[in-house]
Amino acid sequence: MLRKSANIGALAATAALVLGGTATAQAAGTSSSAPWCTGSDLVISAHDMRPTTSPSKGHVIRFAAAEGVTCTIGGTVSNVRFLDATGQDMNVALTGGQGEYHEATVHGIFSAVMYVGSPKAGPQVTPAFVRFDLPGQGSLGDRVTTAWPSSIGGPVQMTNIMWPVS
Repeated sequence: MLRKSANIGALAATAALVLGGTATAQAAGTSSSAPWCTGSDLVISAHDMRPTTSPSKGHVIRFAAAEGVTCTIGGTVSNVRFLDATGQDMNVALTGGQGEYHEATVHGIFSAVMYVGSPKAGPQVTPAFVRFDLPGQGSLGDRVTTAWPSSIGGPVQMTNIMWPVS
């Protein structure tokens, strides 16, 4: 358990170090007055990360702007549920680890991400979908569901939404 937390913590720490360089990319192409993202503003997808020798399996959820959209998103998703093919909650355990708050203005080729880690050892389930509420401003954002790419173990840990780690 401690190793898993350390690996997810290391992933989040690495992401935080990289944010300094990616903030310039954001500032170069966007206005800070972009509206807050809603579910219809985004194309959300989940992907496997490269396999490593780490005891944790990594996934990334990508938040890309829909065509012609520029919007800002940041913070933590909530009410996360992993669902089977019929839409039933698989009761996958979740744990904290969100980390520092960041906002990202997404548009064109600039997208935001959220990293997801789960133990490789132990029982695994293979969800068909992940469902969650986007962060809103002063309230919950839209509830969204997207396809999930592969198996996960529990408990699952997620970062805040942030710029991608290179």
